[in-house]
Amino acid sequence: MKTRKNQPPTPPTKSRNLSALKKLNFYHGYLPREDVVFLLHYVGEFLLRLSEVESESKHPSKREIILSVVCEGEADAKHFTPAMQKYEKEEEQRIGIKKYARKRGKVRNIVVHRQHGKYLVETKHVFDSLSDLIQHYKTKPCSLTGTEFTLQYPIPHQSWEYYHSDLQLGKVLGEGAYGMVRSGTLRSKANKTIQVAIKQKKPYLKRSVCFFLHQSKTHTDLGKAKIKEMMNEARLMRLFQVGGALNSFLRTQGKKLDVNDRITLCVGAASGVEYLHLNECIHRDLAARNCLITEEKVVKISDFGLSRIGTQYKLKTPMKLPIKWLAPESIETFTFSLKTDVFSFGVLAYEVFTNGGEPWDGMTNAEVKVAVSSGKFLIFPNTCPERLRNFFSLRVFAKDSSQRATMSEVMKTLRVFLT
Repeated sequence: MKTRKNQPPTPPTKSRNLSALKKLNFYHGYLPREDVVFLLHYVGEFLLRLSEVESESKHPSKREIILSVVCEGEADAKHFTPAMQKYEKEEEQRIGIKKYARKRGKVRNIVVHRQHGKYLVETKHVFDSLSDLIQHYKTKPCSLTGTEFTLQYPIPHQSWEYYHSDLQLGKVLGEGAYGMVRSGTLRSKANKTIQVAIKQKKPYLKRSVCFFLHQSKTHTDLGKAKIKEMMNEARLMRLFQVGGALNSFLRTQGKKLDVNDRITLCVGAASGVEYLHLNECIHRDLAARNCLITEEKVVKISDFGLSRIGTQYKLKTPMKLPIKWLAPESIETFTFSLKTDVFSFGVLAYEVFTNGGEPWDGMTNAEVKVAVSSGKFLIFPNTCPERLRNFFSLRVFAKDSSQRATMSEVMKTLRVFLT
């Protein structure tokens, strides 16, 4: 498939299907399944999106059109978190209260099958176009196994969603275990060119799904709290930070920093994490490599590939994890929480005070697991004020998570040492 130079390839969904989808204002492109509940709330609301449906064979996974709709049933628990309720209130203030019955329901995700150029979600009704399918189910209910719905209220494409054709890829800036970061440009809604950095996650490096998210999954403006990139499935874009990654900065410029400079960097990162926690989001991968630094030496939290909405999360399937940055309970029981983020932030701060030094340098992951599980922790160098070293030892690296400080307490403590 030919594409313009440096432009992501068009998805292998037929171009005719994509053209038809883009004409529908309720088509959202590659909107991840976990984000759908933040757009669909009440019975009858619906949207169309694309998704990767995994293949049982060795062939690549298949891209499918998904109809996401709210049906009668018990609402998703995410709708009742403080962060979600705050977002809904802000949305009502911004666009007004929706002028239809607001009955909570359960989101269902239904594959729109394609057969011989036709579209269907149930075998007894086949349609020539997506528009015909949608129009039919606006007036007649669809009954699938355990589900009945009518399409009543389309949810339009959001201002923070972009298509792959709006993005031009540039040079590779860095590469790690989870993917690579590239420079690039984005054509904005105002038809302006914006310089961005693009995170391409493995194993999806050739996928063309592109989103530029100005907001987080909680749909609050985390940018104000030094958050520049938010979660997505395959590729993430963020405003390009000239200063680059924090770990690289520390290794090249660390020797020039005084104590106040280092604490200032920690405060920048801590304020972002604190805001995440206030909005009930666990980062799960805090490290200097996942922070950006601006020309003004302001640290911004980045790389939300492992993040989860909520205050606690238990890993369900095995995956590669950054062992040297993990809290004891994450190592032992694969449990993550706001308090495990606090522990990982302590490791990030250790990197800041050691010029980007490797945590547990010289030890294998297996040795680190044993050490951390037994209650051992990183010792900050003497360049860190003694009272701050003690705080990290007792309140950040505490083996018992209930004894750890909150990020708000960490922020308050760090600010005491700023001069």
